[in-house]
This record gives sequence, C-alpha cells and structure tokens, in this order.
Amino acid sequence: MTVAFFGIDPLRASTDVDWPALAAMDALIISGSEPKAASIAAEPSLAVVDRILRDCSGAASLLFSCQSAHAALHLLYGLERHRLPYRAHGAFDHWVHSAALDRVGGVQPGAHPGTALVEGLATPVRVPHSRWNAMTSADLRAAGVDILLDSEEAEWHLATAPDGLRHLFLQGHPEYLPDTMAREHRRDLRRWLSDPIRPFPGIPARYFPHETEQALLDLAVRLRTTFDPALLDGFPLPGRYSDVVADWTADAEVFFANWLRAVADARAASEVPTGTAPRPIPAT
Repeated sequence: MTVAFFGIDPLRASTDVDWPALAAMDALIISGSEPKAASIAAEPSLAVVDRILRDCSGAASLLFSCQSAHAALHLLYGLERHRLPYRAHGAFDHWVHSAALDRVGGVQPGAHPGTALVEGLATPVRVPHSRWNAMTSADLRAAGVDILLDSEEAEWHLATAPDGLRHLFLQGHPEYLPDTMAREHRRDLRRWLSDPIRPFPGIPARYFPHETEQALLDLAVRLRTTFDPALLDGFPLPGRYSDVVADWTADAEVFFANWLRAVADARAASEVPTGTAPRPIPAT
C-alpha cells in the first residue's frame, strides 16, 4: 500500500496541485479546515472539492471529512449548513442506524451497501466533534443520503452515497489525537482574550476527567476577571488517551480498517474480467 499526502491551499492557484497524481489514487481522504464564510456556498474550499469530485471520479472511494464533507454534500445534493446556537465540541455517542441492523441489533451483512463500514463497531460509538456548523440528519435523509452512524446530541457522523463507498462523509473527527480538543480549547480561550465579544468557549464535553474539568472551570472564572493570558501557560494537555475520559481510538481503527478493506475489495472487483470470479482479499 502506498500512502501519499497532498497539501491543497484553497486560497492559492489550483495549478500548484498535482492533479494527475491525485486522480491516480485508489482512494482519497479529503480533510477540512475552519470556516471562512457564513455560507458553505461561499467557502474558498468549495472549488477544490468540486474539482476533486470531477477529476478523481475514478477512485474507489472519496472520503470527505469536516468542512469538505459539507462542501461535497452541498455540491452533490444542494444541502446547506446551519450555524449552531452553541459549539458542538466534545466526544459524543453514536449508534449504528437501524437500516444496517437486524432484528436483534447486530450489523446485518447486505442490509445496505455501506454496512461493511460499521461491522465490528459496538454501540455506542464515541466520536469527537468540533464545529460551529452542521448539516442535520433530517436534511441528509430528506436528500436521500444514507446515515450509518447517528447521534441525538451531535447529529450524524458517518453518511454515504447510495452505493455505500464511492462518496463517504464524516462530520466528526475520529482521527483526533488525545490532546487535539484540549489544544483547540486553549486556542479558543486565547482568541476570546483577544476579542472578549466572542462567546466564551465551553469546555469540551465528555473529554476531560472530573478533576481537570473543575480546574478549567476555576481557570475560566480567573480569565473572565483578570484577562491575563499568562494563566494559560500551565494549561493541561493530555499526553495519552488514558488521560481523557473518552478513548475513541478502537472504534476509529475498526472503521478505517473496514474502509481500507472495502476499497481493496472494490479495486479487486474492478480488475477482474467479466465472467471471472474475484479472488478473495485476505483480511489485514
């Protein structure tokens, strides 16, 4: 397996991108960035996602994450994102959607083309979210987008096009490291200190241990009374997943292993001449 990384700056000319190399990849993960505009239609990244959809249409799977998922859903289905009244920031529980389940609650092979992506996931599936915007589960269902992992608190996390693999959408962040949300919270506190008109940042939900959360509540009181950025010098950053209350790595590893296996199966099937049975792909 060959892994390549491509850096695409939506604010720079697209001629800086090696588009032929991108188009030659078997599968792509397209990450996102912080929003630059109020509307998804005005985001600079929209043009990049549009070209990826066109130039890389031969890939077995395009996995859009975060803002790129919103951009792809807007381009493919005309969906709009909505500004949340509060930031969805923390680790939230998700359940495998009923379309992929049998009567006793287990994943049912063949129930949906994307069912293989959630095999082996024991619900609830914990996933970090970090966003001010959302495309709702109701909007996706109305547009015919299939949801495989959904949450009452954080909306959907994993959704697919009808074929279950060619276009995948992640609204959460299973790739986050143990300290990512802590660093985001510290960054947001610094931004608030430079612009107190901003909403004061809430502590990520179901993430810090109780003692750390209490210390951060005390820190919030001192920041709001002193406006002293030096108070952030000792901000607690988790060094291991055991330092946070939500370890999402096992579920993330299962999902990405399922995705890679599905991509390998799709590629193997596409290379078999008509009328020839495909060779099985060994599990990894």
